Amino acid sequence: MSKLFNKQNFNAAKEFVSTIKNKLNKKNSTISSVKTNVPKTKLEKIKSSNTIAETKAKASKAKLDQTVFEIKNPKFKGKDFTFKGNKGKSESNTESYKRITGENNKVIKNMLDKAAEKK
Repeated sequence: MSKLFNKQNFNAAKEFVSTIKNKLNKKNSTISSVKTNVPKTKLEKIKSSNTIAETKAKASKAKLDQTVFEIKNPKFKGKDFTFKGNKGKSESNTESYKRITGENNKVIKNMLDKAAEKK
């Protein structure tokens, strides 16, 4: 038997072909689903709420630190703070839709008026 067709080369080729087949037969490595993290016991619920509270506290501290920095360094942003206090009611989706369509209608009307004036 020739050196090309010895048992070692045959096994290597067989292994190579099998790995290629496995890679072609596998699904894409995208994430298809994620298991939900629903706490079941009282201890798990307390741990979950504690983790959420810690995260909120960290975020609040970061906002406070940024505001303190901006107060100490007025050249940074002036009196316009990064995190402004929320005063009043936030805009709903329908209100924002009405506002945006109203603004767009004004702009389109002005464009049409200018186009009509030029003719």
